[in-house]
Amino acid sequence: MPSFDDYNGETLIPPYRILDLTDRRAAFCGRLLADYGADVVKVEPPAGDPSRRLGPYPDDAPHTERSLDFMFYNTNKRSITLDLESPAGRELFRRLAADADAIIESFDRRYLDDRGIGFDALRAVNPGLVMASVTPFGGAGEWADYLGDDLVVMAASGYMQITGEPDAPPVRQGNEHSHYPAAQYAALGILAALYHRDFGDGDGGSGTGQHIDVSAQEALITYYTDAHPALLWRRLGQNVTRVGTNSTLVIPLGAYPCKDGWIAAGVITPREWDALAQWIHEVTGNDEVLSDAYRGGNQDRAEHIDIITAMFLEFAENFTVQELFHEGQRRNLVFLPVNDVADLLADPQLAESGFWTDIEHEDAAIGTLQYPLGIFHSDEVAPGKRPAPSLGADNLAVFRGELGLNSAELAALRADGII
Repeated sequence: MPSFDDYNGETLIPPYRILDLTDRRAAFCGRLLADYGADVVKVEPPAGDPSRRLGPYPDDAPHTERSLDFMFYNTNKRSITLDLESPAGRELFRRLAADADAIIESFDRRYLDDRGIGFDALRAVNPGLVMASVTPFGGAGEWADYLGDDLVVMAASGYMQITGEPDAPPVRQGNEHSHYPAAQYAALGILAALYHRDFGDGDGGSGTGQHIDVSAQEALITYYTDAHPALLWRRLGQNVTRVGTNSTLVIPLGAYPCKDGWIAAGVITPREWDALAQWIHEVTGNDEVLSDAYRGGNQDRAEHIDIITAMFLEFAENFTVQELFHEGQRRNLVFLPVNDVADLLADPQLAESGFWTDIEHEDAAIGTLQYPLGIFHSDEVAPGKRPAPSLGADNLAVFRGELGLNSAELAALRADGII
């Protein structure tokens, strides 16, 4: 494991080795660590990670090496194949774990323990090992063994209760949003555990690893605590309710149609309302908007939300998105375009900040793709630019170069379907 003696003023040598056993529920954890310098080895079954068979694909042509889903979640990782269902595969994994710094896994809770390669078994041979387990409901409690996908976690966390229109059913957020909080907390937990192991007590660290237990349900709950749902319930016996894109605290606030798309707008202060009301009057000639009944703070306008919304809709239909955006900014109003993907790729702000990163693929059918790698910006640390690995691309480097297996042993493992 790294120590202060390994530090050369720039980076720890060697980098942390992470074994990645995750599926899509936590693959983003390994990607975060790999993008910023960890040696993350994705351990795939011999047939490949199931996400390799998920679309979309370039030119809509399915191929296990061209899944855009897999490529997104696995930049800068390496790949080996290993059958953990076989005794020989599990023995090879134990050998890999003996020299690893951390393991990330998202199997069902008892999967690794039932196969003799759970945390307690592995730390017997590697006391400094850190393991992060991401499951739908964590490792304790009566739901610990329950299964769950994105929809289940969205519902169980309460997130669906606050998402959607007031008079419509609860809905899940777009894409599989519930995977990200758990993966991010797992990455943070690994970093904290490694720091504690190596440096935590100020004199070389504790030297011991630990198990990081991440509940996707709990992780997602923390993403909407700004709405104070527990406080509202305990004090008033009320649930945080769905308000769509509107708000009961900011009026007007929401997404509104204009000539060529949608604009997001929010008015908070009395000054902002006065500026907006004057602008609406200039455009529509509506004298009602200047009424003193709507002036003041947001709660003064709350009872008039329907008529204010109607006046704003009449106003917005006169402009394009960009006209509203730039004129709103000139008037010190919070007006922003509701971007689609094409807008994001052409966004000068994202281009200037370096958010999008070009990664070249050896496969000509893929070519160069843009990835959202600029998650944070630093003068000293930049994300890597290696594409996701092909299946088993690093088998030789790991099994022969690190574990010392010879050609005959590798051929036998391949023939038996173990790698």
